Amino acid sequence: MAIWGADVEQLRTLGTKLTHGASEIEQQKNNLNKILNATLWKGPDADAFRSDWSGTHMTQLTKVAEALKEAGTKATRNANEQDQASR
Repeated sequence: MAIWGADVEQLRTLGTKLTHGASEIEQQKNNLNKILNATLWKGPDADAFRSDWSGTHMTQLTKVAEALKEAGTKATRNANEQDQASR
């Protein structure tokens, strides 16, 4: 007999881990931003780095965190739907 679907508990675990990963990225992004803002560094290299950080890197980290949160939500929703379909 072929199996169609997913192991619901594994899918829920995946959803939780994806969501947790998103939170970790957000936390690290915020920590790094605080450290950068507290770092005494002046000059054109500092200005360029800060511009890249706030304009590109923070934006990209936010996008990754949002994608992980969305994937976590989808995995959990799919687990719930699988569980309901199996009843």
